[in-house]
Amino acid sequence: MKYYIVMHNKQFNTTKYKRNKCVDGWASVKDYCWRFSKQGAEKIIERLEQEYRNNIDNLNFYLEEAE
Repeated sequence: MKYYIVMHNKQFNTTKYKRNKCVDGWASVKDYCWRFSKQGAEKIIERLEQEYRNNIDNLNFYLEEAE
């Protein structure tokens, strides 16, 4: 099973999906985005939460199952 990494910005009420596997690019359309394994996505989310820890009140990172 594959998953998308989702970033939801509470301040602007926007949702973006991680576009690339290795580069932190984001897109609003998930059809163009990378599908991750669950284990890999969870590790990336941990890294993103650490990287954006100063803005964590506005940002929420989570997994969404790919169809």
